[in-house]
Amino acid sequence: MKVLTIFIDMIRANRLSTFNGNVKKDTPLDVAFKEMGGTTYTNCFTPGPDTPRGISTFLTGIDPYKNGCTTRLKWPQYFLDKKLPTVFDIFLEKGYKLDCFSSPRERDTGLFPEHISNMDIHNKDYDMNSYLSNIELQDDHHLFISIPDYHWAFDDYGSSTHGEKKAYQVTKSVYDIVFKNLNKDDFDHIFIFSDHGFKFSAERKLEDKKMMLNTDRTNCLLIHRVKKQQKLSVDDRLCSLADIMPTYKELLGYKDNLYSIFNDKNREFVVIEDHINFAPSINQNIELWAVVKKGSIYIRTLEESITIDKFRKIISKDIDSENDKILEENSSFGIYVDEYEKIFRYRDNILSKDKYMNGKKRKTKNKLYKYFFEILDIFRLKALND
Repeated sequence: MKVLTIFIDMIRANRLSTFNGNVKKDTPLDVAFKEMGGTTYTNCFTPGPDTPRGISTFLTGIDPYKNGCTTRLKWPQYFLDKKLPTVFDIFLEKGYKLDCFSSPRERDTGLFPEHISNMDIHNKDYDMNSYLSNIELQDDHHLFISIPDYHWAFDDYGSSTHGEKKAYQVTKSVYDIVFKNLNKDDFDHIFIFSDHGFKFSAERKLEDKKMMLNTDRTNCLLIHRVKKQQKLSVDDRLCSLADIMPTYKELLGYKDNLYSIFNDKNREFVVIEDHINFAPSINQNIELWAVVKKGSIYIRTLEESITIDKFRKIISKDIDSENDKILEENSSFGIYVDEYEKIFRYRDNILSKDKYMNGKKRKTKNKLYKYFFEILDIFRLKALND
């Protein structure tokens, strides 16, 4: 069996006509996907909408909360739980030849698990055409190709609709190199996926922060093609990037394939965790959580919630105990809530205005009163230092 997997970084599914029926104009990628044929999984979501966590989910079939890559800066090479088998391991275990093309900088950053990164199966430079032209497919072969160019071009040209247009053009030119060198019908199965979507700069500035977990960043590209499949069909089951692992396992004859996209067992929900602050820092906190169901997304902070449909229409702003229980059982939410409630007893107790220990009532002076005496202190301190 020959398998081709193509990872395209940061493709936003709801901007593609092949994934969103409300988009009437095909992008260059839509044209390419229609020419290729296959099945689009229009309700595929990432549990962690960034590359380290999205890829770690693809690699293991386990959400970031449990696979070691718990924040957006924890890359698989350095933080993935080494006890977990990866998608590459299950192919190697079955005797498959494995080849991987990716940006050398991606690899150095930590895209692959350490033992896979150290194998002699990777390209040495950026010349995809040369690398693929020298690939000799074997009977049992898994070829993995990473295309980071959409993300790069979007950054280069700006997080705008203009940048998006340029990014599609660059990405399509790279995608074409793949199928200039490879015949799609040489592969029994082709998988194409993205790790997360994105927000335009204007959206980030104007939207409520909770909307970081609507479909713009969380709904992923996922396409599967069987050899000779010519037309592009749609499957709207709810699924996760974690479901690619059990799908591979089913193809390889493993038995534990609960959420393989080939079987009838569908997910009831997908749980997502995320940050609000994207600036690189040590010990980043998770600040947003979501429960995605077939017709809704329940988005939660530690203090409030919002439930929206796939098209961002607000359904409710009430905190829902059923969804909170799902979050507590399947994410870091319960840990954060417990800590939050304990820490902010300080706010409710010490900072509340009650009485002094002599029984007299505490009174809060206004800001002008406080600032007056603070300014006097500044002048006194300056006089002492002069």
